[in-house]
Parts: sequence; C-alpha cells; structure tokens
Amino acid sequence: MLTLDRMTSVLARLLMGIAMVALFLMMVQMVVDVAMRNFFRRPIEGSLEIVSVYHMVAVVFLPLALVERRHEHITVDLLVERLPAIARRIIMVIGYVVCAVFFALLTYQTAKDAYEAYAIGEILMSSIYITVWPAKFLLPIGFFVMLLQVLLHAWKAATDPTFAPSPESPDMANQARN
Repeated sequence: MLTLDRMTSVLARLLMGIAMVALFLMMVQMVVDVAMRNFFRRPIEGSLEIVSVYHMVAVVFLPLALVERRHEHITVDLLVERLPAIARRIIMVIGYVVCAVFFALLTYQTAKDAYEAYAIGEILMSSIYITVWPAKFLLPIGFFVMLLQVLLHAWKAATDPTFAPSPESPDMANQARN
C-alpha cells in the first residue's frame, strides 16, 4: 500500500504541476490577446476556444487527485460528526467506495470518448480549426489518478482507526514548509 501511496503522491503532484503550467499559459495567452486586440486590432485567432478546450480543462480536472489527497474537497458533516467513531468509519468507507465507482465510470467513459475523438480526428471549427482530441485525454488521466487516490483513502479509512480526512490547518502547513 505504501507504493500506491507514493505513486499517487507523485502522480497527483505531477498533474498539479501541469495544471499550474496550463494556468500560467492561459494567463499569458489572455494578456497577449487583449494587448494585441487593443494595440494592433489583431487578436489571437481562436484564443477563446484554445483557452476553453485546453487550458481550462487542464486547470479543472488535473488537480482533482491532489485536492483529494489533501482532503480539501468541500464536505458537509453536520450529522456524521455526531455519530460514534465506528459508524463514522463505516460511512467514510462506503462514501469512498461510492466515489471510487463513480470515478471508475468517469475514467472509462471519458477514455472511450477521448479515443473516439482521436479516431475521427475531432476538431473545433472556429475562426481557425482547433484539434480537440488531445485535450479530451486530460479527463480520463485526471479521473484515473483521482480514482487511485479515492481507493487509497478507502483502504486507509477501513484499516487505520486514526485516519482523519480533514485538511491540515494553514498554521500547520506553514510550519511544515519552514
């Protein structure tokens, strides 16, 4: 299980790094597009479509696993916190298993869709032609690493009584970095 933990950690951080690069490129592209439009009356052709199809998809879907790893997804646990510890663990394991099934289905379907888009050479017709299929592979990659992370959390919730899926406080995070 330790190797799965290390592997998901590395993959989640790698995908977050790619998402950060995509965010930076999106910002640069938008600034250049606005500057070109205002100063030269020549915007970047297809800029909005490129940002929508490539950059935003990477920024939204690739970091999912790292957010889950850090337990930073939004949760509502008003009722669950009042239950006994064993009931909380059972509910947590069931929740993680349901999430795993959900992300397995998402991984399968988006991989199938991405392959079909690749097979037909899917493009987006705008002011220019934009090849879409490469961006479609970002979804199953992000969902698959999220699936691994959710399975890891399910295992930890089932086997480790001290497992607590709550994000670390900002103070603890700052102390860990120093």
